[in-house]
Amino acid sequence: MRNLNAKTVREAALNKWPEILKHCIPSISVACEKIGKRIACPVHGGTDGFRIFKKNGEGAAKGAGGCNTCGFKGDGFALLMWYRQAFRPSYVFADAVEEVGQYLNIVDRKDERDAARNNQLEAAHIQKLQEQRNKQLKVKDGRIRFFLKRIWRETIPLTHPQAEAARLYLSSRKILNWDMPGYEASLRFHPNLRSYNEEGDFEGEYPAIVALIRDAAGVPVTLHRIFLTVKGEKAPVESAKKMCPFPSDRSVTGGSIHLGRAGEVLHVAEGIETAMAVSMAIGKPVWPLINTGLMETFVPPSGTQAIVIWEDKDLSGGGEKAAKALQARVWAMGMKCARHSPSLSIPSGEKSVDWNDVLIQLGRFGFPQAKRQAA
Repeated sequence: MRNLNAKTVREAALNKWPEILKHCIPSISVACEKIGKRIACPVHGGTDGFRIFKKNGEGAAKGAGGCNTCGFKGDGFALLMWYRQAFRPSYVFADAVEEVGQYLNIVDRKDERDAARNNQLEAAHIQKLQEQRNKQLKVKDGRIRFFLKRIWRETIPLTHPQAEAARLYLSSRKILNWDMPGYEASLRFHPNLRSYNEEGDFEGEYPAIVALIRDAAGVPVTLHRIFLTVKGEKAPVESAKKMCPFPSDRSVTGGSIHLGRAGEVLHVAEGIETAMAVSMAIGKPVWPLINTGLMETFVPPSGTQAIVIWEDKDLSGGGEKAAKALQARVWAMGMKCARHSPSLSIPSGEKSVDWNDVLIQLGRFGFPQAKRQAA
């Protein structure tokens, strides 16, 4: 039935979203069965851009998820609408409520009343479960904090003699500014760090570049790792670049890695290597924003008057989309903002090029002049 009570359907769907989305969007079944696992986006394709969130409020319980390129959705209704509208633009919220209601056997007013009564009966039980989850979460958060502090405590500066693997890796990318002032506070090296894949399987111990991610207020949240071999190559693991978990009372949204001190004009890029490459070329600090999702939500520090975005060029358009979104937000804040995209073409068989590729192929002459940095 059209125009079902959205509140009733939403409450009935709570904690059932993985099975609902699996039914409504069969192509994301694996992501619904293994929460947090990255799979191909059901809209634009690719290989590993889409996932159902473990966090974001109650994460999978609310159906939160999305794609690094297409964007993230805060609940199952928004996720279902995003998917349906890609193929049927006329699909609206009422259609999503009706579709979910049908799956939950809520198709008329009587069903609505029955569902509302069941929601009330379950409320006390859900509250008790939530209290238990909160206790478990507190213990889990304590373990995560201990884990993060231990890793950071074991790191050494990139200039340390034992950090040769990191220097070899960066040198292979023509990045030689690992001794820049301010780097040591946020970018370090771990001689022997354990790596696990998304399934939690142990992959081995490897050297790693470790970066400290801070939130919009500058408070440390979690760590980002680039796993290497002792010869300075990317480690032979499922994903050489990984973000650590973070406590439930912290968020990476709006955050960044503070490579150097921010000035009135702040330069930002997506990845660590890209940011270091740009910094080497222009001689100014550049902050990595980790990925396109976090680039869209980045919050500049107090005192910033202009942002310069050194975006990636992707076949999917994700880098440009994220940069445009950040630029629009920066303009809305009353600040100036400029964007720079690599002039290089994407090579056949590759997915993207970035400013580190520009440094490798063209050197500093491939970068725009300083007078064009903010407009």
